[in-house]
This record gives sequence, C-alpha cells and structure tokens, in this order.
Amino acid sequence: MPLVSIIIPTYNSGKFISHAVESVLDQTCCDHEIILVDDGSNDITKDIISKFRDSIKYIYQENRGPSAARNTGIKAAKGMYLSFLDADDLWMPNKLEVQLTFMERHGNIGLVFSDVEQFNVEGVLHSSFLTEKMYKSDLISQIPLREAFVKLVIENFILTSTVMVRRECFKKAGMFDESIKSVEDRDLWLRIAAHFEIACLPLTLCKKRIHDTNISMNYELAIHSHIKVLQNNRRLFPNLAPAILWNSQLADLYMKLSYGLLVKNQMIAARHMAFRSLMHAITIRASVLILLTFMARSIIQSLLWIRKRISTYVAEK
Repeated sequence: MPLVSIIIPTYNSGKFISHAVESVLDQTCCDHEIILVDDGSNDITKDIISKFRDSIKYIYQENRGPSAARNTGIKAAKGMYLSFLDADDLWMPNKLEVQLTFMERHGNIGLVFSDVEQFNVEGVLHSSFLTEKMYKSDLISQIPLREAFVKLVIENFILTSTVMVRRECFKKAGMFDESIKSVEDRDLWLRIAAHFEIACLPLTLCKKRIHDTNISMNYELAIHSHIKVLQNNRRLFPNLAPAILWNSQLADLYMKLSYGLLVKNQMIAARHMAFRSLMHAITIRASVLILLTFMARSIIQSLLWIRKRISTYVAEK
C-alpha cells in the first residue's frame, strides 16, 4: 500500500501535464502512487501522458469540473495521506518528503500546506505567495495554526497544490463540493479546519503557473462561488466565527459584484446586489452605489474615470 496518493486532475492541459507528472516522479520520497484523472480532455493530453502509463494510474471521465475530478481521485486513492497537484503546477523535489516527515511527527495535524512560488512564461512573478498574506506571522510561527477557521473565513492562504491531508479528514469533513465551480478548495479547507488542526510549513515547496486559462482568473465566477462557500459554512458552523465577521465578509463580496455590474451598465442587477450588501452590513459605499444606479450613464462614466485617475496618481506616488 502506498503511503501517499497524489491526485492530478487535468482538463485540456496537454501542454503542461508532462512537466507536472515529471515533478512528482522526481520526488525524493518514492512511497507514493500517482492518480491522474482526465476530466474529459479533448486536446493532446492522452498522447502526452501515454509515456507515463507504467508510472501512473490513469482514469478518464466525462467533463464534470475540477471538484469531481479530485473526488474521483480521492475515491481511488489507497494512501494514508493525500496530496493534490494541479496539472499546470510543479512541485519542488523535496515536497513530499518534507511534508510526510512533518505529518508523521505531528499526529494531531490533519492538513499541512506550504508556501508557493508564482511564475509565468516570462519567469518568476512572486517568490513567496504567503508574503502578502494578512496572517503571515501566524502562519510561520504557529503549529497548529490558531483560529484557522476564522482566518480562512477572512482570507484563503492555502493553495491546493501545496497541501498534504490525512485520509480521515475526508471521512469527517467530506470531499470537494462539485456544485462549486471556483474557490472549491477554500470550501473544503474550511470544513477540515472545523474538525482538525492545520499547519503551515513556511517553505516554498510548489510552483504555481499563472496563465490566461487559470479558472481563478474568472473574477465574477469566483465571487459568486465565494459567497456560496461562506453561506454554506456559516450554515454548517455558525458559531465558529462571529456573526459580525460572516456579515462583513458577505457584505463586501456583494459590493464587489454590484460594482462590477455597474461598470457593465447593468443598473438593476447592480442595485439588487448593493441592497444585498446592505442586508448584511450598513455601509456608506453600498448606499452611494445604489444612488449611482439611478444616474445617467455619462455621469457614471465620468465618475469612474475620475476614480481611476485618482487611483493611478496615488499608486504612482
């Protein structure tokens, strides 16, 4: 029985998948199995991975999204620990060894994650994903991370390709919610944090590729999914975070949706989202935005232009 199961979901990632698999085969820890779940690819993926057939377990299914692909991998996994690698990301050679050593020494930890380097075709964009996170000092210094659930309500600091999870976490917290099409990982991390201790290794053990087809680039989809994640977890664990925190987070998300709709000249929808924001928290911003939805398009465009110019001026200074 393998100690670690690595699950790689892929959909039309033929130009990246070879590098992802090779980064697993190059691991210093070899007690693992690789499960590649092809979520209905219609590009060159099958041809590319054919050279790895002796090293991986290949599962093909009709396209159902990344959550369904990861769940298929979880169901097929035999390892005591599970790790996920997105098809366009890469692992450092010691990723599994470092995390496995940590988990074996800390039996109270259900999930461990690490820092990540972000890159694109031009090179490294950010050498540390955690550097700009609100709770960086806590992530580095606390084992286990205190109030992890509350922190995850405010900010997602866990990238899927960096985690290692004990198998029992999925039995208690469930698997990925297949109805959520973006930020589905945050939903699962919240449910795991509600039942288990989590920890961070402040080491860069993963490289995240940034490109135009990243699903996280779909801003509006991500906000709608984020709202659903918070609403679901508030219903499941209402007392794990203060009511004022749940409300402030939801109010801010509805405001972002409202502003985006205003920019697209969808006034009625923008007004509706601004009212939804006010239902969670009374803010001047939401009130002003409602007033803007009754103004002429030309006035709104002028105000948006002024706002953009001021933002640019402040950024330059």
